[in-house]
Amino acid sequence: MNSVPADELIYLDSDTKIEPLAFRWYAWGHLVSPVQQALNLAFRHVPMLRSFVANPAVHEAASKNPAMLGGSFLELRRQERDDVRALLQDITQRGARMLGFAEALISFDRQLQASETGHSLDHLYEKLPDPLAGLVEVNYDLNNRPSLRVLEELIRSEDWVDTPTQEIAFSRTPDDQRNFFINTPRLASQERLILATPFDDKCFDLLTRSRIEPTPFTQIADALQVMDDDQRARLRTYFSHEPPVRNEPEYRGEQLRIRYFGHACVLIQSADVSILVDPFLTWDRDDADGRLTFHDLPDHIDYVFLTHNHQDHFSVETLLQLRNRIGTILIPRNNANSLADPSMKLALRGIGHTEVRVMDPMDRIDMPGGKITSLPFYGEHADLSIASKHGLSIHLHGRHLLFLADSDCKDRMLYRHIAKRIGKVDDLFIGMECDGAPLTWLYGPYLSHPISRKDDESRRLSGSDSDHAWAIVEEFECRHVYVYAMAQEPWLRFVAGLEYTPESKQIVESDKLVARCREAGLHAERLSGSRTMLL
Repeated sequence: MNSVPADELIYLDSDTKIEPLAFRWYAWGHLVSPVQQALNLAFRHVPMLRSFVANPAVHEAASKNPAMLGGSFLELRRQERDDVRALLQDITQRGARMLGFAEALISFDRQLQASETGHSLDHLYEKLPDPLAGLVEVNYDLNNRPSLRVLEELIRSEDWVDTPTQEIAFSRTPDDQRNFFINTPRLASQERLILATPFDDKCFDLLTRSRIEPTPFTQIADALQVMDDDQRARLRTYFSHEPPVRNEPEYRGEQLRIRYFGHACVLIQSADVSILVDPFLTWDRDDADGRLTFHDLPDHIDYVFLTHNHQDHFSVETLLQLRNRIGTILIPRNNANSLADPSMKLALRGIGHTEVRVMDPMDRIDMPGGKITSLPFYGEHADLSIASKHGLSIHLHGRHLLFLADSDCKDRMLYRHIAKRIGKVDDLFIGMECDGAPLTWLYGPYLSHPISRKDDESRRLSGSDSDHAWAIVEEFECRHVYVYAMAQEPWLRFVAGLEYTPESKQIVESDKLVARCREAGLHAERLSGSRTMLL
């Protein structure tokens, strides 16, 4: 291949994907947290890789069945068996200490649950296995049930965490054709260029700035440490001389502008402030459906509000590429005593974000023209003791907006108490994924003991049905109701795995809510795709 001119100014092509990878697996929030990454590798990824190596035909057949979308089958062909075997060997060798930590952690927790019934736990510290020594605390809750706390802040400085497992993958795969995030590693191919790049590296700021500003290609290639001429020429194919099409990203009007980017991603803009909620966006423009993409975001965003640590709300891929454009990220505090609830603050710092503010329930932030309030969040976490979840109340220029992504009104009195504090709501955005996946689909690797199928099926990652959502509408006396966060957009397929029919419970229940609201004289609709509204 020919060399690239040294002074060439280019843009990263708008449809180029930069997927963050951890040991070749798509990096979501839990894979940038070392304890949870270790547990996922040991008890999810390695078993799936071994299963594929043993019988790739079964995986290939399952991946062609739409009903199996999101199951524990690699979406790969049997011809890729050798590549999968090589990845498995790499994980078991370079990740040996990580796997050893995960196995020691689960084994010790099982022992703890079986042997300790209320007596002092002091004797356990001298029995801690080497991978856990100095990195965990054992304790009881107030009912004398033993538990294990992992000191995540210390674990992040361990040698095995520093193993260079982080990479980025360049590709042009359309969003709706990407492999499912939880079950399929990203293998190198002619269509996918993979480069070793720590997520907190400064090179990301230069690389992602080229999304919207012309940048010397040689600076980008040097920052990514791509020195081979053929490799540089291949990298160059993901860039062009054409600037991206941008649809009025800036706003200085007198009203509020609400831009719905799909699923749970909403941008609220006034002349003075911008707030982006749960940034998960498409890269692929489609003018026929009025789609808003990553490139339609403003050059600076004052606040990013993350409601919870699920893959369709806390997008490492998006947040890495907004790192030099965000003022402050607002997140909930986690429960450090739960393996299922890693620190979002530490995860964000691990991908290079420094301006992160932790909010407790009912915490408030004043901003030009209004305030932001963090709210308690019931539901969608399968009854696990997970604290890192919160709803959002925005008072801005006389308008009150409420965002309750995936919240479930299990107890309407909670919302009555909140309404007394924050008042009536003009515009409610409510998630109604009311038939979510069972507990083990997302949290299985963290369980020390198997759960019965009956219990697993009963504990789902679900939000409100029509009755629960209507109770929220009544308590806040809402005037406008928008059902959102339903993952109907095609670019959500690879992280949500949802394909609804008109008979799906989520559609039936949200239709019922919309009809009930309209009968009561309220404006109501179910959002999908993209939308711009002036309030």
